[in-house]
Order: sequence, then structure tokens, then C-alpha cells
Amino acid sequence: MDALPTARPGTAVRILATTDLGAAFVPLRTSYGTAGTCAGLAELLEREREAQPTLWLDAGDLAVGPVQPLLGRRPWQELAQLPIDAAAAGNHEFDEGVPALRAAAGLLPYPVLCANVDVGLPASTIIDTSGGPVGVVGVTHPFTHRFAVAPPPLDGWPQRVAELSADLRADGARWVVVLLHDGVDWWPQPGSTATGARSDRLAALTRPWIGSVDLVLGGHTPGSWVGTLDGVPFGHPHIFAASVLVADLPSGAGRARIRGVHPVPGRRPPRRDPAVDALDAAAANVLGQSRHDWLGRTGATHYLPRLIARALRESTGTDAGLVLASEHTNQGAVDGAVAALPAGPVTELDLMRLFGQADDRPAVIHLRAGEYRTLLRAVTAVADPANPAGDHVWWNWGRMPPGISTGAVEPTTVAVAPFLVPRLAELLDRPLDSELASVGARQALLAVLP
Repeated sequence: MDALPTARPGTAVRILATTDLGAAFVPLRTSYGTAGTCAGLAELLEREREAQPTLWLDAGDLAVGPVQPLLGRRPWQELAQLPIDAAAAGNHEFDEGVPALRAAAGLLPYPVLCANVDVGLPASTIIDTSGGPVGVVGVTHPFTHRFAVAPPPLDGWPQRVAELSADLRADGARWVVVLLHDGVDWWPQPGSTATGARSDRLAALTRPWIGSVDLVLGGHTPGSWVGTLDGVPFGHPHIFAASVLVADLPSGAGRARIRGVHPVPGRRPPRRDPAVDALDAAAANVLGQSRHDWLGRTGATHYLPRLIARALRESTGTDAGLVLASEHTNQGAVDGAVAALPAGPVTELDLMRLFGQADDRPAVIHLRAGEYRTLLRAVTAVADPANPAGDHVWWNWGRMPPGISTGAVEPTTVAVAPFLVPRLAELLDRPLDSELASVGARQALLAVLP
């Protein structure tokens, strides 16, 4: 299970690619078993480096996850200990603004790259290996300025990627790899662990520059995918260290070869640190019990988004609760589920993984007559994988049904995650009045667990 495929003859450099590590420092429960960890990735890297030159490249969102509210800070000091060679800036790297991102990047011994947004980070780098120099370009999500506090993308940034590739080759790079914090649009198949996928949107995004590079490594979404875009190898692993993508760069002519997506072992780190202590303490703090396995997967018998919607509605006293299936991702979608709350003891860490903010209060929005039905139709339509137009809604990577809970009356007050308020306002084409509730979502979920 822990072995990666042996490099083929003629491989000059191997790449281990990750995305959205989410400070995965300790093994965690998932619906498919125990998740992988950063220490597990470091173990794989050490083993591969004994066989050939090997790089660890990450597509961004290093520090998102429950450790931040538990620790009271982002775990940049702990992430600095990882043997990563280069990373792209993910959208969550911008959550606290550009100055905080630049300060965090200064704490890391490896570069954080961002070619398409001007924030004072390097756009590219060359990594020297005994197999040859590898050029790397970092591209954050094109809508990072809407996800977080960030400037909009640079005008003409796709052409800049192609220019950077040419510059890297002129400076001696044998290969050029792009770390792109974006991935294909995918969705779970009801009654199965399989997923569907469409790469059309991503192909259009990368078309202006992909022919100038040798390999693109993506991320941002919980599912994995491997294929080609306009003939160039592209792929991304599952998030949160659930898997690693393996790619081999050839010594001679020919394209890079993606060797698949492989599980990461769930190793504990060799040394304790404040982040590990905070995660372990939260895992030991049992707050409740669940009789069922609740899953964020289309067709699940116990659908977690629906349970959360009920919790928001009952705790706020509103007419309805509405939850996007993508809002509470806490695992890589190895079995098609983006989230899980297993049966048995429910710990503080379980709740922090679902609601990973210190302030977890939902927002209460006020609607006019008939608007709830309008919103429900719109949200359901963009989440439906049969609707290709939903691929172009920038916040809509989670193609699963929304979680809905309604009372007996036509809803005019609805409890939602604060992030969703401006999204719903866009769908209704008007500003929405809202206020934060007095009860947090973690407490609300505990109250409705059967």
C-alpha cells in the first residue's frame, strides 16, 4: 500500500505532487479509513530519493484546516519543517491578506510562487537536481480575488506563463512544470465510489500557455484526476494528503509521464510540536455521539449537508437552513465523499474539521415572498452535474445536491454559512440583509445528532 511504482528506465527526475495539504500533521478518521499525513509524504519522498532525484511540489492551500482555530495561528513554523521543494499560492494563502501571505512565505525555506497575481512573490523558480534543472511556475486560482483578500489577476497573465516558461528554458531548465491551484470539475456517482468529470473549462483556461510547458499539476478540489489537456499531461491528487500524484520526467525526448495517484501512509510526525499537541488534544475531547455515518456524497443514506442544514435552522429559529455540499469538506474524496462524520464518539476535532473557523456562527438572511423557491432552483441547477453551465460558476466545484431543511411555512428567513450570503445575493441580483446568529454551528450540530 505504501509503495509507489518504480520509475521507468530513462527517468531523470521524479515528482511527488500534493495539493491542499491542510496541515495534515496527524492521522485522521475518514469514510474510507485513516487519512495520510505530511509525515507519510516525507517518508515516501525519502524512499524515492534513494532511487532517483525526486521533488515534492505542492499546488497550494498549505495551512487551511482545523489546526488554525485550535492553535490560534496558522502553522507556518511547522510547515517550514516539511521537505517541500516549491509550492504555488492557493486561494486560502490569501485569507488574511497580502501582507500576511508575504510574511508567511518569508518563514518557509521553499518558494511560494504566484505568476498571475502581483503580490510580491516570485513567479517561478529553477530547482537544480542531479537529473537536470526543473523550472517551476506557480499559478493561483484565477478567482482568488473573490475567494479571499487578493488583487485581481494580472492583465495578460496567460501569456506571461508562456513567457516565463521560455525564460526558464533560456536559463537552463530542462523541463517546465506549472503548479496550478485549480482542477477539473467532478462529481460523485450515486451508489458508487466512482466519480464523473469534465475538463472542458480547465482546458479553455490553460489553452493559451499549456503548449509551452511539459507538465501541469493541479489542485483545489477534493477529487483526483489524471489525463491530458491539449496533449500535455495534467493531473491532481486528492486533498489533505489523502493521495500523492507521481510523475516522471524523461532524460531524453518525450513527454512527462504521470504514473497515477497513490495513497499516502498515515504516519505520525517524528517529533511533537504545538500543532500536533493542539490536534491531539481536540481529538481526545469527546463532546457527543453519533448513531450513524453521515456522508457528504450524492445519494448517501445519511446525507451530512442535510443534517447541517437542519442544525442551522433549529439553532437559529429560522424558517429554513441551506447548505452547499462543498462548504464542509473535511477529507479527500477517495470514495466520492467530500466529508464524513463517522458513527461513534464525536470529538472537538471532528467538529473543527467541519467548521474550521474560530467564529462558526451562521448568518441569517431575510428574503421576500417567493425568493426561497427561486434560490433553491438556482442553487440546485448549478450543483447538478448534468448542467455544464455550472462549471463556469467560480465557487461551484461541489457538484452535489444542497442540504435543505425547511419548516412548515414559506421561508422568509434562512440560515446559511456567511460565505454564502454574497453568492445568494448574486443569484437574486439584489443585496441581502443578514446578521450573524447567536449560536455557533458546532454547538448546533451537536444538538441535533441522533
